[in-house]
Amino acid sequence: MEVLPLFIYGWNLKGEYEMSNERPIKLVRNIRTSQKEGNTRLFIEPPALEAAGLQVGESIQYTFLEEAIVITRSEDASNIVSRRKRAHWKSPRPLIDRANKEITRILRARERIDILVSDGQLVIRHSRSFDLCVIEKPLLPGNDLKKLRLYSMPAGGGIGTAALIDTGFFESVGMADVWDIAVEAYQYNFKNSIIYHGDVRFQAPTWIPKADVVFLSPPCVEFSLLGGREAGVLEGLGPHFARSIWATGATMVIIEQVPQYFSSRSYVHLKRLLSPNYPYWTERVLDAYDFGSVAGRKRGYAVCTVFNCGFTWPVIPKIPTHKRKTVKQVVGKRWEEKEWFPIEGTAMEKLLQKDGNNNFTAAHNPVLVELESTRISAIVAAYRRYQITSSYLRHPDGDKWRPFSSDELAAFLSVSNWYGFPEWLSEGQRTKLLGQSVDGRVMKAIGIEAAVALMSHRAQASVATSHSQIPMCEVNGQYSLIH
Repeated sequence: MEVLPLFIYGWNLKGEYEMSNERPIKLVRNIRTSQKEGNTRLFIEPPALEAAGLQVGESIQYTFLEEAIVITRSEDASNIVSRRKRAHWKSPRPLIDRANKEITRILRARERIDILVSDGQLVIRHSRSFDLCVIEKPLLPGNDLKKLRLYSMPAGGGIGTAALIDTGFFESVGMADVWDIAVEAYQYNFKNSIIYHGDVRFQAPTWIPKADVVFLSPPCVEFSLLGGREAGVLEGLGPHFARSIWATGATMVIIEQVPQYFSSRSYVHLKRLLSPNYPYWTERVLDAYDFGSVAGRKRGYAVCTVFNCGFTWPVIPKIPTHKRKTVKQVVGKRWEEKEWFPIEGTAMEKLLQKDGNNNFTAAHNPVLVELESTRISAIVAAYRRYQITSSYLRHPDGDKWRPFSSDELAAFLSVSNWYGFPEWLSEGQRTKLLGQSVDGRVMKAIGIEAAVALMSHRAQASVATSHSQIPMCEVNGQYSLIH
């Protein structure tokens, strides 16, 4: 078989550089292979195929190299992209599920592999951190950006990233997350970012782009009051986050999580490892309600930097009670068009009757809120499980209720109006993504202060070098940061 030249990043297999044939990488999927009928099974999900632009029924060809498998478009219809269907999807999505001796010759069953996705092409190879024999020079996005380059991990659906972008100072260059639906939501909204879809413990530095700022939001289950109590003792992700941050070369790291995380061993490990390179730290607990949100959301934040850039926390605005937004103002005029349920004889009646000597009772939590209410409970990932710690809407007639929809929850969290969910994500999946995200108001406020601090330091450094050089340039009437 003729060897297919590999031009993903401008390098072919002969070691020749071809600038005109560069294919920037879009997504890296790190997974384990499985086994089927004695052969290694290659199972490639819709997000990776959609990132490559491959569609259901499209003809493809497999090229089997010494240590890699290459999938590309083809005019030969002997191999086609299969389809995968789910009840909540409006149409089938692409899928590759293949197991044969040729795959088994190159890949072992149950071994970790990297699927490197570019336009119209996938390269499947052994997962390696440093020894890359097929691809020598990765072309990652962000080097030519004039705004602050932002890398997010774990990024969730990218709602916090979107809030930072809304400030006008940041541009996303990439993300990492192991959660399938988070990757799909992020990919849907950030087309030009490199995505690492896999466990951060196996992420090679090769797939991490250079960035100015890292937004880190560690998993919260072990640290939440509603979750476990191991507090990071057995988690061990701190060192992996640290090495990923080092790989970006970022000047600033913004960390967000429930307040309990900042007293965990995981955070202690992270801070200890980062401090030699990021010696300037500041920490704060902020509640989204204080910034004008109807939904309370108390979170801990930390900012660390390479140099003393003078970062200061945003000033909490003083909002008079009579000027606070109500639930009705947030959900809009069509609040009555949703599906309603009777209170009597349903799970809501049991929730309202719950009593005890702790805070997890109806008396201590706004379980049912009115249209004129100005505060609801924090939105959690398990919101659709109907629990005492969440808030739901009571109909003005008093005997009906309903949960808030995902679009209403997004409005409570001040999610960017351009941000959207893929049509194939169910209502429950959208709600879960929102429950694990951040409040846009708080992130914007922190992002503005971060940008001002970095711009100010850059301006001072520029003046020290040359009084005639200003670290900004005007392009099409807009000012951009100079790198």
